[in-house]
Amino acid sequence: MGTLSFRTTTPPGGRRELGYTGIEILMVLALAAILIAGAVLGFKKNINQEQLDGWARSTTRDFDAGWQEAVTRRATVTITLTSSTYLVANGARTIRYGQLPSDISITSTCTSSICYFSRRGVPVTAAGASDVTRTITLTSASTGRSFVITIQASTGRVSYQ
Repeated sequence: MGTLSFRTTTPPGGRRELGYTGIEILMVLALAAILIAGAVLGFKKNINQEQLDGWARSTTRDFDAGWQEAVTRRATVTITLTSSTYLVANGARTIRYGQLPSDISITSTCTSSICYFSRRGVPVTAAGASDVTRTITLTSASTGRSFVITIQASTGRVSYQ
């Protein structure tokens, strides 16, 4: 009967290789770095999008507070816009003020960047004539995403999309 031999063979050159080579380790580290960098960039974009959404909600609530002030006090309320701030006021009385992050800009269809709510709560011109639906757009420079805040002509209802 024959015998089985369990001998290990030695590779050419007489060395056995155990573990990983330096190049294999570097390749794994490089791939891991690429995956982590992609995740971080994606996470930052999501944070910027959430920040824009939060500002759109907050700004909409502030403009709605202006509408409520106009109806409650039966007075004209103004929303004054710049490229990064807004001021909701009843004459000299500030109702709300917002300073947006440098990444977010404001544009609007309001004449001279000033929107007016009449004492009935509907948009009007500076002279008090009925006005059309107005929009205020918040845009994030880093994501390119925008939210549009709408002030309805007939009701003064403030909403955003």
